[in-house]
Amino acid sequence: MERKVFVKNVFLFFAALLLPAAGAFAEWNSFSIPDSAEVRSQASRDWFESPLDVVRGLNSEIRSNQIGTQFQIRLEEQQDVFLVIVAPKSQMKVDVYESKGVRSAVEDSYNLDSPGSWLLVRSKKDGAPVSVRYYFAKDAGVYVQFRPNQEGRSSLADMVIFDNYAARGVPLGTPFSTFYTASFVQIQALTKNNLPWASVEPKTGLYDDTLVMVQTIRPLLDKISYEDDAAYNEEGKPVSIRNGQARYVPEGLRKKLTLSSPGFVKWICDGIVEPLAGSYLKMKPLVQPTFEVNPTGAKGVLGANYSSGFSLDWTRNLAAAVLSVRNNKTILYKDSGVDISIEPFAVRWTDKGFQNAAGYIANTGYRVQYLKPLLYVLATRYPQYFYLAAIRQTAKGKTGSECGVFNDAAAIFPYFDSDGKFKAVVFYDGIEYSLQQFCASFEKSQGAFVHLVRVKASSKFYPQEPVKEKEND
Repeated sequence: MERKVFVKNVFLFFAALLLPAAGAFAEWNSFSIPDSAEVRSQASRDWFESPLDVVRGLNSEIRSNQIGTQFQIRLEEQQDVFLVIVAPKSQMKVDVYESKGVRSAVEDSYNLDSPGSWLLVRSKKDGAPVSVRYYFAKDAGVYVQFRPNQEGRSSLADMVIFDNYAARGVPLGTPFSTFYTASFVQIQALTKNNLPWASVEPKTGLYDDTLVMVQTIRPLLDKISYEDDAAYNEEGKPVSIRNGQARYVPEGLRKKLTLSSPGFVKWICDGIVEPLAGSYLKMKPLVQPTFEVNPTGAKGVLGANYSSGFSLDWTRNLAAAVLSVRNNKTILYKDSGVDISIEPFAVRWTDKGFQNAAGYIANTGYRVQYLKPLLYVLATRYPQYFYLAAIRQTAKGKTGSECGVFNDAAAIFPYFDSDGKFKAVVFYDGIEYSLQQFCASFEKSQGAFVHLVRVKASSKFYPQEPVKEKEND
């Protein structure tokens, strides 16, 4: 592994030294995307440097690089800027409607944001360049771009992940015009110490355990029925989460697992633990407090017997318990390091302009709107993990006052598929959601936060099947 990294770094170094000679290195890069460096070198004077009126007079054209990959060069205009796009050829399935019905066909496509696309943005006012953007990921919301600094002599670099900037305005001692013809491998070499590439590069082959767990859980969902205050203890017997006492399961539900949302995430963790320990996790350690609550705050609002941090404590203790079983020693939450508290973004672009990124808040977590870019980074940095999510929502107490409470929990499995596209599966209340569906259900709530703890995925995953009727008698 060390030799591979060394060879790769040496290759990148020499590629950077040979910036003008784009052709020799244009076709190899760690993301395996088509490279248009040769095509851009041929088109630079006419398309990138000419006034807008001249560019308007140019017809869209198709050019090929040395290995025959075709790229389309074209102009698109917006209100204040115009775009010169160099996009690789791809194929897209479409439905063709005919008199005899609908048939499927494959058409050539040149999308401005497909992997390998290159985009130059120029001002309509004076033709000055605004930015150059390289699309390299299978997700169009992930890209790297370069802007001229105020003096116009050098450049600033940005790395964007779904409108969140993992890096913004990083100074480079490189003329902006370099990026008119630089290949993707060359910009990687130039910025390998300046931009967080580790946050955007999928780790091929390291998501198998995550997929095993997802594919094991899915067919069991039909055997789960949501019930309040429901879990299974270390013996696999139905119990109340609130008091740990045996729980009666109605006759009509005895062919299913009856679980609440916290009980459901315990059921997932039990499926990892049982093959290692021979039993499921005990209930009592999971409800131990993990942080101090102001007695005049939430508990004063909701009542002395109500734990406003229940699912936060529950998920933290669950993650620590799994870690303990794997290490064959007791590891308390406070020593476990299971909390996710990273701050990978500086600012976020919104319809109101740049805003500070909504980062981690201790004992609260992240805003729901922040989850997608955060999970993308987590899937690249920690590819063998899934996450238990404690969901914080706003509740009204007996006095009418509002406060944030952790009642529910979910399990989130982020990964990159075999094509390199980011995906995330969410299991919540015994139902599978896409990440978009899950986030949309909470986005209208201003007080909605999600606190994450990590658990290493396992291919030796055997969750409990529905208990037999005699075990409920």
